Amino acid sequence: MTLVRVCLASLLLLVVACGDSDPEVTPDAGQALPDSGVEVPDSGTGTPDAGTGTPDAGTETPDAGHEPPDAGTEPPDAGVEPPDAGTGTPDAGTETPDAGTGTPDAGEPPTGNVIDNWGFEEWPGALPAKWYGSTSNISTGGVGRETTNAFEGANAARLTNPSTTHQRFSTLAKSMRAGRYSCTYQARGTGDVRNAFFDDDYSSYSAYTSVDSKEWKKLAYNFNLAADVFDTFELIFSVRNTSGEHLLIDDVRCVRADEPCDAISCEAWERCVNATATCEPLSGRCQDATDCSEWQSCDATHTCVVAADRCTRHADCAGTPETPVCNYTTHLCVAGDPCAGVTCSNPATTCNPTTGVCELAEGACFTTYDCRGALPACDPATRRCVSAAHPSNIIRNGGFETWNTYSIPYYGNHYIPDYWYGIDNGVSDPGTEIKPTRLVPYTTAVHGGSRALQFVVPIQVAERFSLEKFNVPSGNYSCSYRVRGHGSIRHRTYSSGGWSAQTDFVAVDSDAWQPVFFRFTGNVRDWRLLLYPSRSVADRDHLQVDDVVCTKD
Repeated sequence: MTLVRVCLASLLLLVVACGDSDPEVTPDAGQALPDSGVEVPDSGTGTPDAGTGTPDAGTETPDAGHEPPDAGTEPPDAGVEPPDAGTGTPDAGTETPDAGTGTPDAGEPPTGNVIDNWGFEEWPGALPAKWYGSTSNISTGGVGRETTNAFEGANAARLTNPSTTHQRFSTLAKSMRAGRYSCTYQARGTGDVRNAFFDDDYSSYSAYTSVDSKEWKKLAYNFNLAADVFDTFELIFSVRNTSGEHLLIDDVRCVRADEPCDAISCEAWERCVNATATCEPLSGRCQDATDCSEWQSCDATHTCVVAADRCTRHADCAGTPETPVCNYTTHLCVAGDPCAGVTCSNPATTCNPTTGVCELAEGACFTTYDCRGALPACDPATRRCVSAAHPSNIIRNGGFETWNTYSIPYYGNHYIPDYWYGIDNGVSDPGTEIKPTRLVPYTTAVHGGSRALQFVVPIQVAERFSLEKFNVPSGNYSCSYRVRGHGSIRHRTYSSGGWSAQTDFVAVDSDAWQPVFFRFTGNVRDWRLLLYPSRSVADRDHLQVDDVVCTKD
């Protein structure tokens, strides 16, 4: 036993002697053993002694006294405790949370937060996902990804705008419930920042906050949405005067406050009132007549309507000829003349004896759009509807009344309507215009005059039929043409001003004439109208067109 003790003592002295000649730098209970006064970090760990050492070269100055993570290490999962001072280098993958806030790991959205990609962790390209909405006017180059010393996770957003004029950076548009929202976000760097939101219009801006710090600073912004917003809401950051590191933002959170009505479901004609946590009828809606004015009743759709024996306008009294006037105070029908005291200043209008309102007189018009009867054009001089042959119609032979035989390139001589078929086009391609054999004078049923144009187009492909070109003076023009029969047709115009928008095909299957209306602006050269008939059917004599008119408004 004595021999064993002697051997052990000798071995201990040997170990101590060896340690004195080549000391190992091993931290112990938070106190490092210096080597000539210089602390040497562990190889590759970059972890200083607890509270006493200097971080590895390249690491940032820790915020609020906490160490930043080593390059390449992951932030701890929520709830993981930081290593105790003096325990040495933490295991790979564990680390002290940022700034002592206990913020969850990136990817775990805070409870109730309505902001997508709130920590700027997702960057599918040059811009963060779910950001840079339609109200953003900061350049894309002014939005950068910051990967050093983010407040939470691995990334933050850097906004650069050194000018004194503010620029906006916003979320992508989304839907939001009505309610009061409390927002916070972290900011550092140098610059001015304020907030607003956009729904269908811009809200007012909050006051600017000037940021000039390397440490993260929590800022707040609150707003109220009076009604639900559908697919248009954007949270806005307005920045200016950035410099140095410019302005960095991270950890954007907006949480809606709970309201009593959140747990209450109302009918479509009701709204919930938070003050009472009850459902009440919307304006103009009703549970019963007590929710309406005394001259109204509540109908089956829970809408307040004029009661059977009451009125809000003279037209409500049309059923009682002896009392055709509505007393607007009592909402009762009384005797009188609805047009008494009414003066119509426009010569095209007259007082309607039923409504007491100035309306277009019979046969009068403001534009050709008002001429829907037998007379299709509006004479701007008299404000009366006139025939297609009237001089106010700028379309020559718009009623297809005159026809003559013309030599058609590639087709020979054919009988076609005057001023049509675009003979002035210099046609060189026989496929450009409709075949002249498909054009037939039609007299069986016309809209005006003695003739119409019949299209016989048994094929599905639309063929072009054009008016000869001419110059149109300045002004706005209202146009129409009438169609009947069985088939489909569309139109377009072309001039020195270019092509009009392409219109949809109109399906026609009726013996009655139906109008097609359109407008264009003059002050153009070489204007022409082009019709595209397609797939006519013989059961209604194919497809007919008549009374093509355009008049100046």
